[in-house]
Amino acid sequence: MFSFPCICVFHLVFRSVHAASYLVSTDGIDSDCSASSKLENRQIPGVIGRENFLRRAWHTSAVAGNYLYIDGGQFAWTSGGSTVYQYASPLLFIDLSQDWVNATVEIQTTGKPSGASTLLGSSFWYDGDKDIFYTGMTGRVPDFGDASGPPPLSLWSFKPDGTGTGSWKEEIPADDPALKNLLRSNAGSAAVGGNTAVVLGGEVRTDSDPEWNGGPSALSPGLLEFNMTTLKFTNASATGFNANGTVLSGQMHYVPSFGPQGIFLAMGGKNNYTDNLIGFDEIGVYEATTRKWYNQTASGNVPEPRRDFCVAGVNSTEGSYEIFLYGGHNGNLGPVAVPYDEIFILSLPAFRWSKVDYPPQYPRAGHSCNAIGGSQLVSVGGFDANSTMYYGSYDDITKSIFNSSADPLAQGLGIFNLTSLTWTDHFTANAPPYTQAEVIKKFYRDNPPDGSQFSTAGLEDLFQTTHFTPLEPSQPDSPRSNTTDSSAPKANSSSGNAASIAGGVAGGVGGLAIIVGAAVYLYLRRQKRLEPSNGSLQSNDPLAPHDSSVTRHPLQEADTDAEVKGAQLEGRGIHEMQQHPVEMAVRPGETRELSDQAGRYEMEAAVQGKMT
Repeated sequence: MFSFPCICVFHLVFRSVHAASYLVSTDGIDSDCSASSKLENRQIPGVIGRENFLRRAWHTSAVAGNYLYIDGGQFAWTSGGSTVYQYASPLLFIDLSQDWVNATVEIQTTGKPSGASTLLGSSFWYDGDKDIFYTGMTGRVPDFGDASGPPPLSLWSFKPDGTGTGSWKEEIPADDPALKNLLRSNAGSAAVGGNTAVVLGGEVRTDSDPEWNGGPSALSPGLLEFNMTTLKFTNASATGFNANGTVLSGQMHYVPSFGPQGIFLAMGGKNNYTDNLIGFDEIGVYEATTRKWYNQTASGNVPEPRRDFCVAGVNSTEGSYEIFLYGGHNGNLGPVAVPYDEIFILSLPAFRWSKVDYPPQYPRAGHSCNAIGGSQLVSVGGFDANSTMYYGSYDDITKSIFNSSADPLAQGLGIFNLTSLTWTDHFTANAPPYTQAEVIKKFYRDNPPDGSQFSTAGLEDLFQTTHFTPLEPSQPDSPRSNTTDSSAPKANSSSGNAASIAGGVAGGVGGLAIIVGAAVYLYLRRQKRLEPSNGSLQSNDPLAPHDSSVTRHPLQEADTDAEVKGAQLEGRGIHEMQQHPVEMAVRPGETRELSDQAGRYEMEAAVQGKMT
């Protein structure tokens, strides 16, 4: 049996790299080889010339200052007519202070010191107050390259220096008592915000933590919280999230706009080792200050259950917060995965889904996305879910999803305009603030939130505390432009969110007359619940995200030398709760049976394309 939770999450290796800056070029790899006594050479820099690049997946991406960072993952490229597979050991970064086009933007790298972790689908938590990243707590050994077994669990930090590079430090070493009862997991849902990083569920494996001795792998229920001020870890129950309190290959997302210190939303994935996918008609809401879970019903055009998708969110000028969900798959490879090439929007506080309307063509999964620079979403990487190999050995299928096709997005970078709902090939450094698409505006005009949409007691009160500020043209270093915003909401809050949306006033209520008028209007509509009608948002680009008319590189066939041309790429969220913190000891509740080698599976030939 083939298990994506086993390959789509995390890896850590004892691997160091040269502290050099590698620039993408059509000739391959250019390097600026400045030696460092603390950094050592490694043969694969993580950036490959765009003419040779195929795919990258299971990385993490996050924004800090003027840079988009891409950490970990594994990738494939062509060389001399053959495909090469490796994992990325350096940290990649892209300058967001200036406009760029995906086909020519320079993707640079900075090395890591010996002992620092390199992850597949890693945790890469950004603390905006300190301007520092934390990593090393989740992950697993990659499938590609010469990586060794998992390193001991330790917490590392990366301090950006304002130029894309920075300094690394081991904050909590492996022998520190603070880590004594912790095990590194993979495939959990993670997010960061309000000075807290959280990891929901996941699994522990022999290739994620060397201290694990409970069998090849087991589910890891519960919620791990990391306080980025005290650097302390706390384990909390997640039984309020679902029956077994765990999830694999889903997403969490931090929403700073509602609640005393923001809220975490948990969505998607699956809650065990079978194909028991979690639907998007119910969203888990976790409030970290009380460690309380809520389950909220969502309406509208609800996405089909899936995993390995990406999410990014941003608050609007109209007093709402929109979360954009892109891609993923339902556990099946091949043509059945094509319909999952789609984008959905979850709008808060209505908890209503809408779908962007464009023909699906090139499904991707294991990618990442960030809302950056006001009204833009940048998607990075993704494996080919429409793989030409539907069953076979673990190694063959894993390679197939990286070599079946070159990424149709140049360098694996796609830019989606969140307001016009169109794909493009260029990033705008000083884009205007995000405003709702017209269909979302119309919904709120016709259905102003009146509290009746909330399906759990106490949730309406939580949403009465809001944190919306007037928006200006967004800079990359603006906290609201970071999908995993770690800055805590400020003390000033309001309870006028419904009025601000109903009146269409950016940033809140614009005067006494508006307050009175909105109050009367809400009173008259108090008994009207939000309609669960489907919301379909028309994209102005009918072939998005794959229209070659916008200089996007179409999917190209390999020539007689099996070299793939015209594609490139470089370079990947959370929510739950419980009332009482407990000692952080992982007690997995279920063990999965595997074949001879841990992490090696065979597909069931009887069911083409099935992944369990």
